[in-house]
Amino acid sequence: MKLKTRFFLIFSALAVVPMLLFSYIAYTNYTRLSNARITETSSNIMEQAVEETTSVLKGMQHILEIVQYTSPNEETLIQELRKFTGSEESYTDRDIYEANQNMKYTFQDFTFSTENVNGIFIFTPSGVVLGQGYGNGVDVYSDYDPKGEEWYENTLALKGKIYVEGTRERDYLLNDTPSVSFSMCIYDVYSRDFLGVLYVNCAPEIFSLDQINVLPDSAEFCVSRDGEVIYQSGSAGEKKQKIEYEREISEDGLTLTAVFDKASLDSDFRITLLEMISVLAVFFIMFIILAYFLARYLTEPITALSRIMAHPREKHRIVESPYLNRTDEIGTLYNQYRTMLEENNRYIKSEYENKIVLMDTQMKALESQINAHFLYNTLEAINSLAEIEGSRDISVMALALGDMFRYSIKTKGALVPLEKELAHVQNFVAIQQIRFDNGFSFQLDVPEKLLSCRILKLILQPLVENALYHGLLHCNAGSTIWLSARKQGKVICFSVKDDGVGIPREKLENLQQMLAGKPKFQELNQRENGSIGLKNINSRIRLYYGDDYGLEITSEQDKGTTVQIRIPEIEDGK
Repeated sequence: MKLKTRFFLIFSALAVVPMLLFSYIAYTNYTRLSNARITETSSNIMEQAVEETTSVLKGMQHILEIVQYTSPNEETLIQELRKFTGSEESYTDRDIYEANQNMKYTFQDFTFSTENVNGIFIFTPSGVVLGQGYGNGVDVYSDYDPKGEEWYENTLALKGKIYVEGTRERDYLLNDTPSVSFSMCIYDVYSRDFLGVLYVNCAPEIFSLDQINVLPDSAEFCVSRDGEVIYQSGSAGEKKQKIEYEREISEDGLTLTAVFDKASLDSDFRITLLEMISVLAVFFIMFIILAYFLARYLTEPITALSRIMAHPREKHRIVESPYLNRTDEIGTLYNQYRTMLEENNRYIKSEYENKIVLMDTQMKALESQINAHFLYNTLEAINSLAEIEGSRDISVMALALGDMFRYSIKTKGALVPLEKELAHVQNFVAIQQIRFDNGFSFQLDVPEKLLSCRILKLILQPLVENALYHGLLHCNAGSTIWLSARKQGKVICFSVKDDGVGIPREKLENLQQMLAGKPKFQELNQRENGSIGLKNINSRIRLYYGDDYGLEITSEQDKGTTVQIRIPEIEDGK
């Protein structure tokens, strides 16, 4: 994972986790407070509905009290009603007229000050109906007899308590509309004799619950008795979550039920909650963006430096970096890295130049070692022949030796055409054949098209020399040396083979191990004992061409030795 990504995740976590925790606490507290507020609101509305409904019932009770105790002539209606408890002989039409007038005077103030009262009637035991309608022209049909009616019987059963009948149209009332009726038994306050039934017809709005319901779309009120709906107000719709209250408001089992739609009540709070969530979302996005840019600001210098360090070709860009002028740790890091690069470049340059000089010196030293080694043997041979006899062979050897010296010393450059290197080998062979009285043969197999290739100077002659001296043991253990060359792709392979004594296994392994090791610089004019030619040639080839090229030696005891050289092909003129 990249450093910028790590910083981004860390900063995001530092910003988001506390915000989420705060959001959770705020949401929990807000939900708790909103639920408490909803419960409080619904409870207050319920209490107002109870008070309003109770007030209506008290108003009906007040009408009964007026009937029993009030009269403009200080005579109560009770006294008037006593006339209608018996047969028709006990009262006259004038009595009916006077009773109606007294009721009119008694209730006119009440009806004028109280809305939604359609009419107040008294059904006497004698069948006389007193009272009249005060709204919408409501009146009782003259031939109506309430006895046996359900509402009448229920009212009698309550014995003075208020009986409420639900909203509907009544066929015994003239010009009636859907209304609510209240009925109560009237008794003589002194003798407790039954005097009739007080009947009050009202519009449904008498309860006025719609007026107190500040949440008409969220609340529903229902006044009922024993499951029978008397009055219903409001509509909470389909309620998945609801708050329900139920209160008994009269001794005769009248119950007020309020049902609140919690989801609807939550709507206002939900808007606030959505606003709060929106604000938190905006802060969340801001924190994420801030975390990204902060992580980028902190890691961009480190990322740029790591990119420079990972790509050597871009290291020169360190001097162009704008972070070099910073005074903080980033600036220190960039300046220290630039200083390190400069010191490293100086060191590499110094070491490279020293190595080049040392390699060139060693190349010359190796050539000098080989030339000196060969010169010693050749001069010894010429000296021996000169002492024995004067011969034409001396001239041939001297001429061949001159060509060899000219090639070794006067040839400029490290690379020479293969044709010249082979001429040098043949000069060496001519001298040695005279020396050993043609005791060995030399076979040369090199394709003509390879003669123009350029190879490192003085790498073939020492191998032929080793084959003669170590393989054939000065012509005492063999008779033939083969030198061949073949091209394999872009590589030229040379092979120097003899049919001499071969190399013992243990010595061969040591030679192979020595050739496999890295070239070592030797002190000038010094040489190691044994196989100086092989080691030097291998060192020169690997130093010049690289570690992929060099010598390989194979041998089988009493059957001969083969030395192979692999060098890259270099055409003449390249």
